[in-house]
Amino acid sequence: MSAKRIRQAGMSLVEVMVGVVIGLIGILIITQAYVSSDNFNRATLGEGGAQANGLIALYTIERDARMAGYGIANTATLGCGNLYWYYDSPSGTPVYSANVPGWSTNPSALPAIAIAPLVITTTAGQPDLISVMYSSTGETIVPTSISGFNASSSEVSVNGTQGFYENDFVVMVGASGCTLGLITQVQPGPSKLQLNPGNSAPYNPPAWGSFPTTYASGDSIVNLGNPVVRTYSVGTVASTPKLRATDAQFTAGAGQTFDLVDGIVDIKAQYGKDTGTDSVVDTWDATAPTDWLKVLAVRIAVLARVGNYEKPDASTGLCTATTALPTWTGSSGRPFALPEGLPSCYRYRVFETTVPLRNVIWSAT
Repeated sequence: MSAKRIRQAGMSLVEVMVGVVIGLIGILIITQAYVSSDNFNRATLGEGGAQANGLIALYTIERDARMAGYGIANTATLGCGNLYWYYDSPSGTPVYSANVPGWSTNPSALPAIAIAPLVITTTAGQPDLISVMYSSTGETIVPTSISGFNASSSEVSVNGTQGFYENDFVVMVGASGCTLGLITQVQPGPSKLQLNPGNSAPYNPPAWGSFPTTYASGDSIVNLGNPVVRTYSVGTVASTPKLRATDAQFTAGAGQTFDLVDGIVDIKAQYGKDTGTDSVVDTWDATAPTDWLKVLAVRIAVLARVGNYEKPDASTGLCTATTALPTWTGSSGRPFALPEGLPSCYRYRVFETTVPLRNVIWSAT
């Protein structure tokens, strides 16, 4: 009976404490393994997300950059500089372009639009703006000759109307400047294009009185079709940096902006210019070209942020994820800027490409 009582007495306090300690050690090991696995998983997902975001952002910009200049890359059009244009807004207040001092009747109404394949706008310490322009028409990509222009009847006589359609945008190119218009009627028989004003054609001013009207025989008219005028930028929405695109197709106002890709914190770009006559890029810079036919390529870099925040060092209180600025090929003159500065608790990935401006290289000169 004594032996039975001993066997039924249960576990001693020492045995219970040893069991608890073993259990706590097991829980600690499992917790550490879980935390390490979760951190690894977060880092992997963050790296993968930054990789995907950077590649998508770069591809999106590159796709438009490859089309840049289509339909406008010829000597006459690329020599226009800024465009004369008009817009009769829905409010009924006609406004004019403000790009030529002393000419515009409303000097702050419409944004200046340059006839150029790709324009890089730089601001110190800020992401670059990359604006592309190209025509959507697949038929008339070489300028047509003007044989006469009657401003009072808004009538342009040309040497052929093939490839021109109603509601196509056109640019008349002459010694006095380049003027935007919208085709309201095509007359194949007499080879004439009507650019009549009215509600359906808010880009054609009445009688063209405020526009250059000395377009004569031998001047050019370029068919833009339904042109693309798109600007890529970096913006922040709800504390999240994003690649954004703004389509401003000859409208009064800022245009329509779309958020494209998360995690993009900076964009940098440079023109590749041929300073000689060998059709080879000799210099890279972001200075606006004086001769667009000498711009053979653009170099574009995108900086993507890994979304995983890494805690500062416990002993120093400083971030250690990124302690030096990420670099790209043009960093010597165009360094990246991190939103939070250095050192940073985020990691970054750089994506870079060089895009030949094929429509400029193959331009009709």
